[in-house]
Amino acid sequence: MASFQPSLRPCITFLTDFGTRDTYVAQMKGVVLGINPEVQLVDLTHEIPPQQILRGAFVWNDSVTAFPAGTIHVGVVDPGDGSDRKLVAAEIGEHRFVCPDNGLLTVILQNTKLHRAVSLDNHKWWRKSASNTFHGREILAPVAAHWSLGVDLAELGPPLTTSLATLPMASTRRGQTSLTGQIVDIDRFGNLVTDIEPIQLPPDAQSLRFEIGSFHVSGLSTCYVDVDEGEPLVLIGSSGRLEISIRNGSAAEELQADFGRRIVARWEGTGG
Repeated sequence: MASFQPSLRPCITFLTDFGTRDTYVAQMKGVVLGINPEVQLVDLTHEIPPQQILRGAFVWNDSVTAFPAGTIHVGVVDPGDGSDRKLVAAEIGEHRFVCPDNGLLTVILQNTKLHRAVSLDNHKWWRKSASNTFHGREILAPVAAHWSLGVDLAELGPPLTTSLATLPMASTRRGQTSLTGQIVDIDRFGNLVTDIEPIQLPPDAQSLRFEIGSFHVSGLSTCYVDVDEGEPLVLIGSSGRLEISIRNGSAAEELQADFGRRIVARWEGTGG
């Protein structure tokens, strides 16, 4: 079982699909600061496209390991806000998570061990005036704040009696001389982040050819300056997975590609 001790400056991060135009994010932070004014608040992102839970799951997985052990991560991508879906808190690996039980933890649970999880049924830790349409402010934020003060996970609610929800994912498919994956994120530079990991590819990188529809690019680069300005390339990005990019341009715009679009890697030979 993981052991999490409160620190002098605990950290809470936020990932949502709220955007920054409205005050929703600020309201959640205000609730947290009213309970623990010493906490450090960090925005992971609030630009997950509305209701795209699986996309949020990939971005969350790529972000949390940059933070110290014991960090509390609050995630709100919640098309079911106000419904009877559960809200949960969980200790996974060295980190702590507070979110709706709707699959937002899907990718994290694939890569990291779950220690404990509870359903947030104890109203003691909720905000007193609860709205049925803003559980992020009324339940998730105050629970995270109290947790950061040293409240034990077991006090937040009863243990889950079912597994945490996960979403179906289109796994990469390996052929004799090909591997098919998909785009799982697009950053603000238009780089297309895929679910393909370099360990899945053959060692001879120069024989590789990557295809998205009629678009193709050969070889695996090490950084953006390996190609001329405006030229496409594929490299291993900061996520540890393959990215399709255009130097000083937007691959997303150039290829009209979006989340879930298929990418195929091909190579010569008969391995696999």
